[in-house]
Amino acid sequence: MPAPPPNNPSNGLTGIVLGGGKSRRLGLAQSKLLIHIGGKLVLARVADTLKKYCSELILVVRPGQEDDVPDLGIALNMHIVTDTEPHLGPIAAIHAGLSASTTNLSFVVAGDHPFVSGTLVNAMAATATVDGTDNASAVVPRSNGILNPLHAIYPRNQWLPYLTHSLNEGEVSPRRLIEKAAAADYPPVTIFTDEEIERSDPQRISLMDIDTPENLTAARKILDARRFTPRNHSLQ
Repeated sequence: MPAPPPNNPSNGLTGIVLGGGKSRRLGLAQSKLLIHIGGKLVLARVADTLKKYCSELILVVRPGQEDDVPDLGIALNMHIVTDTEPHLGPIAAIHAGLSASTTNLSFVVAGDHPFVSGTLVNAMAATATVDGTDNASAVVPRSNGILNPLHAIYPRNQWLPYLTHSLNEGEVSPRRLIEKAAAADYPPVTIFTDEEIERSDPQRISLMDIDTPENLTAARKILDARRFTPRNHSLQ
């Protein structure tokens, strides 16, 4: 049975993790969310970070998803929902997550981002409400010229109707969705620049995913490097 959503959110931010991907580019028989990096499952890494900053965690999976991702989500005390049917893909997943959220602001992230930065999430959430909660904006990072809509803040009240319309229109690209909103100046979108990202994440690894074998190798090297300290270090 899916875990029920927690009651009485305390800080007004929901964490929505997208877990329905099939890991085709990585060439694995299992979901990349079930890979061990640094001795810990990728989904557990994401959830353990977000639970410190979010009042609830939602995991969005595919309808009929038969791998161990939904069970792991339940074990991590995440509320499990499926893509908004009959649609599939990341826009349907974002729509399902926002529909299930009990807060207006949500941080949406693909489940294969092992280095999610709580500091960056907080900075983006603060930017979303700089003009007040009634005029909240989506906040989408743009790193090296590339939009990252699967690592972004979305206000439920402003964006759920827009996502519903986009699904009904057959839109499938999250980046194109953001570009259309920015061009129309509605729903509100704020772009988080490289400079703003670096203030919270100087190494700029929070946006790193593990889509390819090269990405996975790089992520493991980062964590391996963190395990060791110089033998001649000083504690003074």
